[in-house]
Parts: sequence; C-alpha cells; structure tokens
Amino acid sequence: MTQDISDFKWKNRVLILVAKDLNNEGLTAQLAAFKDFLDDFEVIDLTVFVSTPQGTYTSYKTLVDIKGIARYRKNNFEGIILLGKDGGTKLQEPFVVPAKTILNVIDAMPMR
Repeated sequence: MTQDISDFKWKNRVLILVAKDLNNEGLTAQLAAFKDFLDDFEVIDLTVFVSTPQGTYTSYKTLVDIKGIARYRKNNFEGIILLGKDGGTKLQEPFVVPAKTILNVIDAMPMR
C-alpha cells in the first residue's frame, strides 16, 4: 500500500534517516543509538524511516512505498531529519545524533 509522507501530518512525528545505502556506517551507528529508545519513540508518536537512493525502509529495514520522502535526500546529506506533526523540519543533523537529543527537541514542541 502506497502512502505519502503528508499522510503522517497531524498524526505522527517522522524521523527520516538519510543514507547512501543500508550498509552505511553512520546509519548503522544511528540505529544502534536508538536501540534502547524504540518504546519511547512509540509513546511520542514517532515513526522512523530510512531513506536511501535505492528506496525507503522502516527502521527494521523492510522496504515500504512512501511518496514524497525522496525530497529530503539532497546535497549528499547523510543524517537525521525530524519532522513535527505539522510537517515542518524541526531538526536536521548529520549522523550520529543521541536519542536523548531527539527526545528533548520533541519535549519542547507545543504539541507534546
């Protein structure tokens, strides 16, 4: 089933991990940094996607069809992009960003 990135607006915060491929060292380190926080992410309505030129994946590296997510892959950027429930970019940082940093940004959001 195809979804559009805008389908998550007002429902979920979206965290996009942008990498050149699934074997990217930065991506692997970032996913490891999140390992102990996945339950916390679920509580705050955070959906995680991995975006590569080869496709879009869940945090478990299952291929999904999300339209519109490719626009976040620009200028050879590799890192995280946090979208708020309003669809706006709230944080954009290169790999590796501590999970606590993301949680702190979300805790400061008005819709938290």
